[in-house]
Amino acid sequence: MPSPSTHDVLQSHYEPNHRIAAAHGFHAYNCGYAPLNAPGTFTDFQRELVWRLLGNTTIPHDATVLDVGCGIGGPTRWIAQKFPAARVIGIEFLADSVRRARDAADPSIAFIQGDAQRIPFRDDSVDLLFNLESALHYPDKAAFLRECARVLRPGGTLCLGDITAVHKRFLAPIAWLNRAASSFNGAVLLWQAADYFHHLRETGFEIRSHENAAPAIARSLAQGLHDIAKRGWSAARGFRGRFFYLVALERMLRFGLLGYHLFQATLPPSPVRNPLESP
Repeated sequence: MPSPSTHDVLQSHYEPNHRIAAAHGFHAYNCGYAPLNAPGTFTDFQRELVWRLLGNTTIPHDATVLDVGCGIGGPTRWIAQKFPAARVIGIEFLADSVRRARDAADPSIAFIQGDAQRIPFRDDSVDLLFNLESALHYPDKAAFLRECARVLRPGGTLCLGDITAVHKRFLAPIAWLNRAASSFNGAVLLWQAADYFHHLRETGFEIRSHENAAPAIARSLAQGLHDIAKRGWSAARGFRGRFFYLVALERMLRFGLLGYHLFQATLPPSPVRNPLESP
């Protein structure tokens, strides 16, 4: 029997996420960011993670913003609402997620199906590339970063947030889950934070800011799990297994067995040529 395709594996993995989102009115799949002692719902914290990752990044009036790995489009819509003059586009690998994003979005926001390792945009055409909690699935993350550098204009910004491995020995159980035919198989292929530092710089990016946000992510997940549990076990039909998956993720982030790193990195601007120099 042939192995399932990456698309089928990811579709199976994310279907419980969609059921959770539909049951609880969530508009995104990300884990959220809960500042210490800050009140709020899980949805509040999901939005907060988007703004935390963007930080003080400037989005010009006529900017093109690309959300790669946009899922069902929540962060794409939030960015478009906050920066209405920008051209905001979501790219997603899963056809079902693209359809769901389109169904929930303003028609002015474009959602297209595409592969992050072969971004369907021309060179030097994007001002800001946003990638949140998606790169953990990419088998060739170095190729993805090269694609980011290709499509970004000189001086453009990459905002990237991803779950990371802390100790390589903890990758063995993940590799085992990747072979299982279940919703726990998420084709997860983690880098360590050091891998991101190395490859971002090797690709030509200057790292402007960085945060290991794992404690804040764990606090947000704990709130999300609390919000889900309030509905009761009978209401969790269709995503009970994912509940325990998220419990395990929250514990590993809280106790430092996994990291969650936020990077803002920029490409150097084009050099200004002296008009007296020969072309």
